[in-house]
Amino acid sequence: MPRTQSFTAVALLAAVVGALALTSCTTTVRSESADDAGSATRSPAAQHVTGHAVPGHCQGQIGDSSVDEVTVPNGATCELDGTTVEGNISVGHGAHLIARGVDVDGDLEGEGTAAVEVTEGSSIGGNLQLDSGGSAVVRDSHVDGDLSWEEQRGALTAEHNTVRGNLEADQNSGGVTVSSNDVGGDLSCEENDPAPQGGGNHVSGNTEDQCRGL
Repeated sequence: MPRTQSFTAVALLAAVVGALALTSCTTTVRSESADDAGSATRSPAAQHVTGHAVPGHCQGQIGDSSVDEVTVPNGATCELDGTTVEGNISVGHGAHLIARGVDVDGDLEGEGTAAVEVTEGSSIGGNLQLDSGGSAVVRDSHVDGDLSWEEQRGALTAEHNTVRGNLEADQNSGGVTVSSNDVGGDLSCEENDPAPQGGGNHVSGNTEDQCRGL
């Protein structure tokens, strides 16, 4: 009898230990599975969301990366620093764009914008066109197409640029400065008040109207 009782006690103790080990293993696996699931859920956001930039729109900063196109929503501020844009940049009403050292395959255009700055060796593969907006600065940059400002209300400055097409400033009211640009087409300024200022531009085409002599 004592041997039977001893055997039974040992068997019972082994069963209890085994049950505890199984419970611990199951808990660990579930905990790891939950962590893995959470990691899988968070991973895409961590990889694709940078600052305030979302696909197709810019409401913050985009750095040295490549994007298909950039749209600055109405009233937003977008800062591009060394960004490559394979399409166009479109700037909305009341929006601000600061572009430094960007490489744009297409056009940069905006209507009713608050302010646009294109500087520090930026390259625009198409046209740079702003209508009925505020201020603009284009400096130390390259435009393959035309640079055009029309009915802008803020101060406009074009300095030390290469413009392969025409440089045009018409019906602007905030003051226009055009200095030391290399223009492959015509330099034309009409109905600006006050009249444009500047000089030292090299123009392959004609220098017309208010920009004559600049």
